[in-house]
Amino acid sequence: MRKPKLLPRRQKRPAPADQNDALRRIGAVLANVTVITGLLVAFGWKRCETQARALGIESNVLGMSTADYLLRSINPVFRLLAVVVVVALVWLWLEPVVSQRKQRWLVWSWLLFPLPVFALGYLWPVVSFYVFPLTVGAGVMLSCYVVHLRGRRAWDWPKVRLFAVAAGVLSLFWSALNYAQVDGLRLAEEFEPLRAPAVAVYSQERMHITAPGVREEGLDGDKSRYRYRYVGLRLLENTGGKYFLVSGEWTRGNGVVVVLRDDATTRLEFSR
Repeated sequence: MRKPKLLPRRQKRPAPADQNDALRRIGAVLANVTVITGLLVAFGWKRCETQARALGIESNVLGMSTADYLLRSINPVFRLLAVVVVVALVWLWLEPVVSQRKQRWLVWSWLLFPLPVFALGYLWPVVSFYVFPLTVGAGVMLSCYVVHLRGRRAWDWPKVRLFAVAAGVLSLFWSALNYAQVDGLRLAEEFEPLRAPAVAVYSQERMHITAPGVREEGLDGDKSRYRYRYVGLRLLENTGGKYFLVSGEWTRGNGVVVVLRDDATTRLEFSR
């Protein structure tokens, strides 16, 4: 006798509640990735723009891509996010005390948190410049949380929570842009041409580079592919298929930035 075939068991479909919970989790992850990516791009753009203007060139000339902004802002944004994570851990430690006692004065956190940082700006203006936005966001979020604990029925908690999250995200972007401006100015002030790689430019045609300290040397055109060589240049930046060069005598008050395209008509030699 043949054994009856066993029908495959039908898998149970996940309950709608489980599906909604999974979608919410996926949405939260995607939202966090989007925020972090936007934060990296905004930071990279602001820092490059500030640095370029301090060096005497327009940021649009650099032609940086979104990938350039992302790669150049990972380390500083990581430091900023590390500060946020530390503050969040401190909050997790203090949250039980706040939830039990329900201090009424914490409702004014949106004002009490920024005031000390604003006052300390007279002593440490740079630190206060990019920490102040974080205190504004943290104060708003804590005020909304205390309002929720006090159980005021007139408040719609989902809307209050949405407002608190929006305030936190905006304060994070605000702080990142301020930090990018400070970091861009620092990079511009620390730039010294004599510490940058030296560049020798070989060209088929005369380029008439007139930057201070740059010398033009003629080459034997019959025995060489290139007819001119320019020495005394230093590398400022390489992005967007362009080389941005300055002379060894370049200064922020008086200097020339030479822009060369990366093509076959020129050859660049770099040395320490």
